[in-house]
Amino acid sequence: MLSDIAGLLTRKLLDVVSGAYPNIVVVAAICTALTFFSSQACNPGKVWWRGRDLLIDSCYWLTIQLIGPYIRTGLLVAFSTVIMCFTSADALNSYIDHGKGPIGAASFCWQVAIYLIVSDFLLYWIHRVFHGERMWGYHAIHHSAEQVDWTTSYRFHPVNLCLGPFLVDAIMLYLGVAPAVLLYLVPFQAMSAMFVHANLNWTFGPLKYVVATPVFHRWHHSPPDQGGNKNFAPTFSLWDALFGTFYMPPGRLPETYGVDDAQFPRGFLGQLIYPFVTRERTAGGLAQSLSASASAIGSAGPQPRS
Repeated sequence: MLSDIAGLLTRKLLDVVSGAYPNIVVVAAICTALTFFSSQACNPGKVWWRGRDLLIDSCYWLTIQLIGPYIRTGLLVAFSTVIMCFTSADALNSYIDHGKGPIGAASFCWQVAIYLIVSDFLLYWIHRVFHGERMWGYHAIHHSAEQVDWTTSYRFHPVNLCLGPFLVDAIMLYLGVAPAVLLYLVPFQAMSAMFVHANLNWTFGPLKYVVATPVFHRWHHSPPDQGGNKNFAPTFSLWDALFGTFYMPPGRLPETYGVDDAQFPRGFLGQLIYPFVTRERTAGGLAQSLSASASAIGSAGPQPRS
């Protein structure tokens, strides 16, 4: 049975990969070409191949994003099929193509719509959690790019990926969405992420309140006192409009990006351990503050009467 699972998943993954990478290359080429026109670029003159973040982004692409989404989805599907203990190849193939339960009874197109809406809603709230003090160290890796472009879409800490897209995909499989839907949408998710990070000044007019655009997401990469704690939705800005986190000031474009931490590492390995070092540093600073407060309280004890 395990060989049946491996064979089916391998064939489906190869079908997806063979069609995905040419499309991703096309999107990258279009986003790059458009930045040559100052009328289309959000930050004219800043091109990704001249940025000092190119090397670090390449490291993330090669180690985490090149085949990561496909491995992640393949492992999730394999795990779910093993847990369900299918007794025949036909039953297994039916589950992969159609899903299970009430959602599995819906058509493929409806399952795609359900996945896009529900997963984006979950990712919106998970994204907000990663902007909290406890989880920020992991997400700061993504915000550390000082020149945002489509290459920035690959820069994520593994913990951020596991507790974000990986967790959401597991939830969607548990709800009954067909694994084939997840495989089908992997290229779309990759291209969508590249598009919203592209150096473009596109806002989509009134549609900016419905779908995420390059300007919408670039404000999210700006300092916290601007839009850095706004615009959390990956695909549908509707969530930000509904929950009061939408930020796109008219007549303005974001210009400054990065994190406000002088000790933030520039190297790939340094960034991978950054969240853990930051937590120790924060804990040490908190301990020193508590100790100083205790000393101050002790020195300000009862004073002798005159």
